[in-house]
Amino acid sequence: MRQLARHHSLPTGTGLHAVQDEHMRELEFLLARLSAGETIDHELGDREAVLVKLEGPAGSIEIGESRFELPARDSVFTDPPSAVYAPPGSVLRLSGPLLAGIYLAAADPAAAPPAYAVLPDEIASVARGSGNFAREVRDIVPRERPAVRLLVGETLNPPGNWSSAPPHKHDRDAPPEEAQLEEIYLFRVDPTQGFGFQGTYTSEPDARAAFLVRDLEAVTIPSGYHPVVAGPGYRLYYLWGLAGTGRELHWFADPDHSWVDSG
Repeated sequence: MRQLARHHSLPTGTGLHAVQDEHMRELEFLLARLSAGETIDHELGDREAVLVKLEGPAGSIEIGESRFELPARDSVFTDPPSAVYAPPGSVLRLSGPLLAGIYLAAADPAAAPPAYAVLPDEIASVARGSGNFAREVRDIVPRERPAVRLLVGETLNPPGNWSSAPPHKHDRDAPPEEAQLEEIYLFRVDPTQGFGFQGTYTSEPDARAAFLVRDLEAVTIPSGYHPVVAGPGYRLYYLWGLAGTGRELHWFADPDHSWVDSG
């Protein structure tokens, strides 16, 4: 059985900060935190990338010879996202002030689409669940949008609410029942002193882990069921990215909790 989730505290300084997990085979993540006037170039090599703007004034992202203008985003809790997709072989040029999450996955350059931007009016936002597991999901790069391997989006939990309900997993290559997809979450909390909990577990064998997550912390999920809950009085957001076998998100709900209507 592959390893369960791991919790990652990211540095607070400026620059590109990588989430390191030796159990992740398909998916990587970088947090880009740049101060005003700071510029960073990052070569993708054989990896495709999706960069999602988390905070910052209106500005541009350069990918090779292309420049993409992204609008201001004051907060993930108040403003919809914008993003850019970059194919393998690209060089990203990032300029601050900027806070962004970057998902990376190895990809065949011949199969990759050209670079493009996703603007706020192109984002689909869907209400899912009900009661204390109601939440908002924003698809940024779903399977309908061009990419080779990556899938990216956001989830927002109201205070005290759960998501990934019913608990589900996607760690077996068993279509159409389930697809093998690793996942990485980056969390934001409002107000920032708040918290949430990320759980992960398997049934066979019985294995369990839980993490208290705070603002701008990450969790890598190579396998297992992975429910999330916001602390009481705190809104919880997480940016999620997936990569693995194909781009069909076939997840398997825990049969013990399958009576829950995920909406």
